[in-house]
Amino acid sequence: PNAGTAILEPRGIAQWINCAINLLRNNFIAKLRSSMDNIAGPPVDGDNFFGREAEIVDFVDLLKEHDVLLLGPRRIGKTSIARVVMKALRDLDWLTIEVNAASCLDERDFVRKLTQAINESSQSAVKQIYDGLRSWFTDQSDRIEVVDVGGGAVSLGAKKERDWSLDANHMLKHLGSAGQPWLIYIDELPIFFYELIKNDKTHGVQRVRRFLDWFRNDVRNVPHAKPIRWLLTGSVGLDSLAQRHGMADTINSLSHQTLKPFSNEQALELLQRLAQGNDLALSEEDARKLVRAVQWPQPYYLQRVFQLLRRQRSDHPKKAMEQLIEAAVEALTKPGEDNDFHHWDQRLLMQLGDLDGNHAQALLALAATSPDGSRAESLLFALQERMRNDNEDMQRRKFIELRDILLRDGYWHAVASDRGRHYAFLLEPLRRWWQRRSAL
Repeated sequence: PNAGTAILEPRGIAQWINCAINLLRNNFIAKLRSSMDNIAGPPVDGDNFFGREAEIVDFVDLLKEHDVLLLGPRRIGKTSIARVVMKALRDLDWLTIEVNAASCLDERDFVRKLTQAINESSQSAVKQIYDGLRSWFTDQSDRIEVVDVGGGAVSLGAKKERDWSLDANHMLKHLGSAGQPWLIYIDELPIFFYELIKNDKTHGVQRVRRFLDWFRNDVRNVPHAKPIRWLLTGSVGLDSLAQRHGMADTINSLSHQTLKPFSNEQALELLQRLAQGNDLALSEEDARKLVRAVQWPQPYYLQRVFQLLRRQRSDHPKKAMEQLIEAAVEALTKPGEDNDFHHWDQRLLMQLGDLDGNHAQALLALAATSPDGSRAESLLFALQERMRNDNEDMQRRKFIELRDILLRDGYWHAVASDRGRHYAFLLEPLRRWWQRRSAL
């Protein structure tokens, strides 16, 4: 008001508008930061998706030319980033569907779930494709059992034995005829393969190879299927399965990707946003202490420790923040809070079987005795003691195989020091949990 007629001048009006826009923008950003939810577990999106922007751009670029295999343990954000990538591609006029393969009973059931995902899609163009597929499946009724699966879908339960790949190829041909690029996101595909092998001890491995050969070769030869890209994820290692069963060649056309931990700067920003939105005073130095306590700054574990830190602060308001952080990390390893760590244990038995799985667990138990881990020679000796009936060459080969799996799957990392090479846990809460479960 005191500006008088000056504000009516073009320059004054422009300055006032810019000032107002900046004020609104800053308030909006502050609101976003203060409203960030502490979601530890379920996939996140929108304002709660944080810190993977560069990876999204990389995945979108990769998927334009390649199929992608994204592997890593549970709770590191694979599903969240996959769904954000799907949204980014839909904005580029791609069609997308998502299928969770973990519960598939066999190959035909996998194809049925693909059909069901098309039927359940919210994209109108995808639903139109489903209508055409339903007509085709109905025409095959002399060979295919017709059952209702959500709005008249047709399952692929065969009355007469029929190669599942014929139906899968027809589906892909139909998808490709849409004239738009596709992303098919398949979650937990390795679990499906491990179940096939477990349930069919005679032919399971050959069936997995046939599936992967179909995926690598047949899919690319299906007419009109070139616009289809695949994003495959899993919390157990498809690469480990392929190598152990002599079929690494079947996945060499996939672009293998992992989700790296946050940088220290990203981890600090995440914690500061959480603190602002959850009424917890957390200085930058306290946030750094929390990051150091977690050690491997994957967002899920930062959020879990932050969640427990809030509870500790509520229960012990007079304790120093450093003590509360230590108590929060310890609480994460205790029964009732440690459910996710059991998966780290169980996935070894799923991937490796009982014998090698137990060997790997024993190596981890030894490495868990110290935050610095154990020397390579000590770990090798421990394995040799467990394999006394095998010669030294077999013992060393087995150690290298298990060592590389544990490195690749995020259990530990190699640390070089003046005392030689050590293998130490990446995630400090997991180390403490493993140490506790291994103790009498």
